[in-house]
Amino acid sequence: MLRIGKAVFGAGVVHGAVYIGHEHDPVATTERFLLDPQVQAVEGGWDLPAEAAEDLRRRFLWSGCDVVYTVGGFMRRQQIDPSASTAEARRDAREKLMRLAETANGYGAAMLLLCTGPDTAPERRADAIGHFGETVEALCEQARRLRPERPMWITVEHFDRELDQKRLLGPTAETVALLADIRKRHDNVGMTLDLSHLVQLGEDIEVAVAAAGDLAIHAHIASCGLDRAVPETFGDSHCRFGAEGGAVSLDDVVRFLRALVRHGYGERRVATCLPIISVEMKTPQGETPELALASGLRILERAALVADIAERTAA
Repeated sequence: MLRIGKAVFGAGVVHGAVYIGHEHDPVATTERFLLDPQVQAVEGGWDLPAEAAEDLRRRFLWSGCDVVYTVGGFMRRQQIDPSASTAEARRDAREKLMRLAETANGYGAAMLLLCTGPDTAPERRADAIGHFGETVEALCEQARRLRPERPMWITVEHFDRELDQKRLLGPTAETVALLADIRKRHDNVGMTLDLSHLVQLGEDIEVAVAAAGDLAIHAHIASCGLDRAVPETFGDSHCRFGAEGGAVSLDDVVRFLRALVRHGYGERRVATCLPIISVEMKTPQGETPELALASGLRILERAALVADIAERTAA
């Protein structure tokens, strides 16, 4: 666990990212993190046969780890776009996402993490965001039906609009505006703040975290690249901290953590047992996924120690 000032956080890992492009047994590799008491949450998009899924569900339960079910990968691979231009495509996207929410609920997930589809023409953008919001509301309602006593929370992760992913959401202020409106009707909704996405958006870290306010219910630390001359790390690469071309430093992580603390993350109610700060990294060929995540967890721990000292000194 991580302590920063008076707040206590849990460290998480994004299993779904670190093993991309690597052959692995998803149950065995997930269990490696469930066995680590330093890890309080595991995030992934497991797509398993019924027997293996039940096996993994039991392991999650026994471990005491929170589960965050991520559907961004499914959305990209299957071209699931809740903001598509036709009603039929939007209806199909919503049905697929609701089936994924059922899967997430089966694993006992605390949160379902999704993103928007690709950006659209500027004149269509407002309508497209509205359509996405309708799907988020439908997922919030479904989560309460599936598990009334402890419903999943729906969390939206926003990306860059112009650099690499080029997704509909988008600037933090626009994401906040949409989710703040949905929050008026559904209390099980919020947003995931990913440090590397703020960097790719060109936003000030402190300003973005302040704008998110109490909608921030989940956080990622990750790196990215802004230099097209270094293609290995350019864009939403989730490269290793310290990799050539990486644009996120230890100081950036410290600023992000301090901003989260100052703006109430660590004090507000969240779906997980502890407010989670997860490490999201991808592993290039020739490197080892477990070592990549270990390096990220060490960066998180160092940054939390520095942030804690700074917060206590400031107090």
